[in-house]
Amino acid sequence: MIGDLYQSPLRYGVAYEESSVDGITPRPHWAGLMDSLRSIGPAELAFRWTQAEQRIRENGITYNMYGDPLGAHRPWKIDLVPLLISDAEWRLIEAGIIQRAQLLSLILEDIYHSQNLLKDGLLPAALLYANPAFLRPLVGVRVPSESYLHMLAVDLARSPDGKWWVLANRTQAPSGSGYALENRLIVSELLPELFRNSNVQRLAPFFRAQREALAQLSGRNNPRIVLLTPGPHNETYFEHSYLAKYLGFTLVEGADLTVRDRSVFIKTVGGLEQVDVILRRVDDDFCDPLELRGDSLLGVSGLVEAVVAGNVKVANALGSGVVESAAIMPFLPGLARRLLGDELKLPSVATWWCGQESAMNWVVDNLQSVVVKPAFSSVGMEPVFGSELTEADYKKFLVRLRSSPHEYVAQEQVQLSTAPVWENEALQSRSVVLRTYVMNTGHGWVAFPGGLVRVAEDRGSIVSMQRGGHSKDAWVLSDGPVDTFSMLPPRNELVQLRRASLVVPSSVADNTFWLGRYVERAENQARIIRSLIPRVQLADDSELESLTCIAACLGTRSARLAEGKRGRTSFNALRRELLALLTDQKRTDSLAATLAEVSRIGDSVRERLSGDMMSLLGQLRSSVQAHKGTFLTSYSAMLTKCLELLSAFSGMERENINRGSGWLFLSLGRRLERAIYLTHELRHVTKPLAVENWAYLERLLEVADSTVTYRTRYYTNLQPLAVLDVLMADEHNPRSLGFQLDHLAELYAKLPRNLPTDLQAIEDAVVSLRQIDLQAMTQRINKAGSHLSDGYEEVDLFLARLENLLPSWSNNLSSHYFSHARTLPITMGSD
Repeated sequence: MIGDLYQSPLRYGVAYEESSVDGITPRPHWAGLMDSLRSIGPAELAFRWTQAEQRIRENGITYNMYGDPLGAHRPWKIDLVPLLISDAEWRLIEAGIIQRAQLLSLILEDIYHSQNLLKDGLLPAALLYANPAFLRPLVGVRVPSESYLHMLAVDLARSPDGKWWVLANRTQAPSGSGYALENRLIVSELLPELFRNSNVQRLAPFFRAQREALAQLSGRNNPRIVLLTPGPHNETYFEHSYLAKYLGFTLVEGADLTVRDRSVFIKTVGGLEQVDVILRRVDDDFCDPLELRGDSLLGVSGLVEAVVAGNVKVANALGSGVVESAAIMPFLPGLARRLLGDELKLPSVATWWCGQESAMNWVVDNLQSVVVKPAFSSVGMEPVFGSELTEADYKKFLVRLRSSPHEYVAQEQVQLSTAPVWENEALQSRSVVLRTYVMNTGHGWVAFPGGLVRVAEDRGSIVSMQRGGHSKDAWVLSDGPVDTFSMLPPRNELVQLRRASLVVPSSVADNTFWLGRYVERAENQARIIRSLIPRVQLADDSELESLTCIAACLGTRSARLAEGKRGRTSFNALRRELLALLTDQKRTDSLAATLAEVSRIGDSVRERLSGDMMSLLGQLRSSVQAHKGTFLTSYSAMLTKCLELLSAFSGMERENINRGSGWLFLSLGRRLERAIYLTHELRHVTKPLAVENWAYLERLLEVADSTVTYRTRYYTNLQPLAVLDVLMADEHNPRSLGFQLDHLAELYAKLPRNLPTDLQAIEDAVVSLRQIDLQAMTQRINKAGSHLSDGYEEVDLFLARLENLLPSWSNNLSSHYFSHARTLPITMGSD
């Protein structure tokens, strides 16, 4: 996480100032920056900041804030004034974080193998075995290069005397480096002259080394490397997507991967492809629901077994989170002397693990001057600042602390140094925390020259991104030449042309397929309900049966249409049912629930959709939620607006989406869903259909948006077989069943590794539909006395078989392309 809590207590006085803010004299290496900002002037800085905000919005740079009333996906907040670190100061930091990475890696090696540190009493056994992050299935498992840490993140703070202290170590899935890179790109464009003249160390060499290190980790030529993300709802999902694209890796979720024969494979629409290296952003215990945490929906079943077999490499290694606990920090000085023969170059902030009696007693006596935190991530609590406790809360907390002391650590309240920030068109001072990184290249350790700086929202407040804080870039000012390598290709560099994505993960195809289905389902629901609303309000008892019949076309299993005394549904019951189908999000068959699914799935494939399409999806979801009417008639305008938005989405799908695999599955979903409900409606309404019920046909044409098509051919004369021809057999009507089947055949033929049995079944269905002679049926029906019964058996048999086939085609698509399970052939002749 990058939303950790750190507080700077102001009662100790003004924290160390980096620059001439509030009358404090700047440190020497800040002089150039301050002069440059003064020369630029407030007006120009404000203009440049507006440009930066525009870039953030256009690039979709977000940080997900849980429970935020303004929405989870908040634009990334960045300050345009970088934090400056001198070359001499950076050399001290660099040496300290590299030493710390070496130490933590050696500790992990010992913990999961010989455990000599426990035997010699240098590390309490209770601290290790009480920690849920200690993964027993990984004991004895060797890792590449004998290093558990591919990357370590270290949170640093500087005290008023200028000394750097370590606040925390992040060892299992360090985050923030992607945001640091994006900050660098934005700030260097905002202050280009200053950046060029300041001799700032570049970040690209670090990422180049990371890409090479991960490739080397696999031990193979041209390895397949994936970045495993928890998904779009994770707070740093933008970073996962951004880094995967920047490094050239495939972004995957747990559902995209599968383990076969103790190897990991990525499920793509082209088939299973073996994965060599997983760069994970999923916490240890969530990585394998089979071996680690059974309730995890984020990991890959069998991943531990594949790691044990040596068939896949994971960075950071599974189990590395055990040394992320702050409880280990009091023991690091002694462990450094034992394992490295040296003193810690960067000390940790004073920490006490309450599992030791002496430390516990000290904490109890000095609770007013410390902050108490969970020793392990499984202990759910916010940090407790002793100085803020009332007398009653103080007593309650002591009882809690003494009941399970090993679950808590105490740390001194840190006086954070401050740095200038640009706020309200002026420089202000705010507390800052620097997160920097160090990486194992396989041949040594490389430090990230700079890092992600987190800034308190207000003076003296907590430094936390989840609490509204923001970030800034960190510039390491080099005294010598800097490596100007960039991983961004020059604008004049020739590129290799390609017209399709190299890999389309199955989850992307799955989500776009269901996005298509839910969009089409929402349109069908909206059209049926809009058709019924005015008639339910004005119709008499003679029309109730036809209205109930159309309402039943929604196909809901949760229908609550109560029958009256005569065994018929009442108008009041029908009105209540329609209102529930509009607004009740707890009902999965409601329009509100369907649109919520459209929005949810859209969020999961937001990288594949344009900003305009994402805007439409957001408007669709809020269209029903924002309407609070209690009468059906008040929803007619809302439904019309909803259908307009759905039509706009359809237009964008046809005109704005590249005809790749994503579009292919989106279109398949739409055509299958439309065919499913058309088949159901045609069969439900037209069997049997006596002349007195021909009014049903008008509703059916309206729901299928084919009234104009029918009237241009037959005027207002409603005939069952004419309606069947328009809605079932007419291959030129984009709302007809025949049109859907024709397009399904075309789309299936374009599928990679296509399903020949299903394709043949679709083609057979097209042939069967064309063989139905509706004109001949008209003559037989006229002789039978105007009932759609004689001669209709052929149509009913066709629709019945098709109604059985369509869900099976959807299931086979899911099995073949999404879950990669075995498919079951079902043909047009099967029952």
